Amino acid sequence: MSISGTFKSGSGRVSANAPRQVALIVETAMVSGREILKGIGRFLREGHGWTVVHEPRNLLDPAPRWLEGWKGHGIIARVASAEMAEVLRRTRLPVVDVLGLLRDTNFPLVHVDDAAIARMAARHLGGLGLSSFGFYGFVGENWSEQRRDAFCAEMEMRGAPPRVLEVERRLRLSPKQGRRLREWLRRLPKPTGVLVCNDDLANDLLQCCRQSDMEVPEQVAVLGVDDDDALCSIACPPLSSIRAAHAEVGYQAALLLQRWMRGGVPPKTPVWISPGEVLTRQSTDVMAVADPRLQQALRCIQERGCGKLSVDEIARAAGLSRSVLQRRFRARLGKTVHAAIRRHQVETACRLLADTELPMAEVAAASGFPHAEYFSHVFREEMEMTPRRYRLAMRREARSEMRAGSDQ
Repeated sequence: MSISGTFKSGSGRVSANAPRQVALIVETAMVSGREILKGIGRFLREGHGWTVVHEPRNLLDPAPRWLEGWKGHGIIARVASAEMAEVLRRTRLPVVDVLGLLRDTNFPLVHVDDAAIARMAARHLGGLGLSSFGFYGFVGENWSEQRRDAFCAEMEMRGAPPRVLEVERRLRLSPKQGRRLREWLRRLPKPTGVLVCNDDLANDLLQCCRQSDMEVPEQVAVLGVDDDDALCSIACPPLSSIRAAHAEVGYQAALLLQRWMRGGVPPKTPVWISPGEVLTRQSTDVMAVADPRLQQALRCIQERGCGKLSVDEIARAAGLSRSVLQRRFRARLGKTVHAAIRRHQVETACRLLADTELPMAEVAAASGFPHAEYFSHVFREEMEMTPRRYRLAMRREARSEMRAGSDQ
C-alpha cells in the first residue's frame, strides 16, 4: 500500500502536491455511513489527489487488522469503540472522527449538530398539539445522549418534560427489551410524541406499537432521524424523519483532513453540521390533538396559513372566540396562534427552497411573508441559518445524490 511522495513517518504530513492515501473506516450497512461516503466522494471528484482504502463493514466491526503497520497518510473513521480508538492512536496518523459515539478521544470530530436536530424535533412534535412526549435512544452513545439532552431541555422549557427510555445497541432486539419498550409505551400519556434517536430504532418502536395495538400517529406520533428513505418507506406506517446532513459531514471531514495533512492545525472543538428538514410521512401526519376545536384551528393553518389568514378567521373556523382560542393554544400547545402560523410558513419555505429555483422574494411571498427581509429574519430565528445557506446546503446534498447515482 505504499505510495510515492514525501511522507514523514508518524505525522501524516506530505508535500502539498503529493498524492495521499487515506483509509475510510466507515460502515456501509447504515444510511448515515453511506451518506458520509457520498460526501467524501464529492470531495474526491474535485481532484485532490487522494487514493482511498475502504472495505464494506458494519458499524460495530473491529478496526481492520491491516491498519496495524499501515503506511498511509490519514484516516476518516466512525470511531465506534475504545478498542478501535486505541488502534487508530497507534497509527500516529491524523484521524478525523465522524461518529461522535465516544467522549474524549482527542480526535477532531465532524458530526451532524445533534442539539439542532433535537430542537427541530421539538418544534415539529410540539406543533402537532401534543402535551406528552418521549425520547427513545441508545445508552452510552454520545451522539444519542446529546440529542436526548437537547430534546429534554427544549421540551422542559415548553412545560412538557419528556419521559426517556434507552437501550444498549447490542440488546435492542432482545425479548426483554421488547417487553420494556411495550411497557414504557403503555405508560406514556396519550396522545404522545416520541423522538427516536435514529430511523433504525424508530422502526423497532413502530413494530412495538403494532404489537401493542397502539395507533400511529393518533395515539403515538413517531419521529426518527436520518431520513433513510428505504427504512422510512417500508415502515408501517411510513416514518417521518429529520434529514441529517451526513453527506456534508463526509465532505467537511475530508476537507479538514486535507488541511491537517498539509500541516494545518486541527480544530479542538467539534465541527457541527446543521440538519436539513423534517420529511413528514404518515407517522406524524395527523394533528394528534385531543381538543377537536384545536384540530380545526390547526387544519385551517395547514390549509390557509400561507395566505392572508388572521387569528380571527382561525377562531371562526374553530368555532371559538379569539381570546378563548389564544388561551387554548397557550395552555395546550405551549405557543401562540401566530407562532403556529409562522412555523407552517417556514416549513413551506423549506420545501420551496429545496425543490424550486424561485427567487427569495417569490419564496417569501409564496410562504405568506410580506417581504423578503422579514422572511429572512423569521427563517433564521426558526432554522438557525439563513434561507440562502439552507438552499445551498440542499443543493449540495442533491448534487451529491445525483453524482452518486450516476457513478453506480
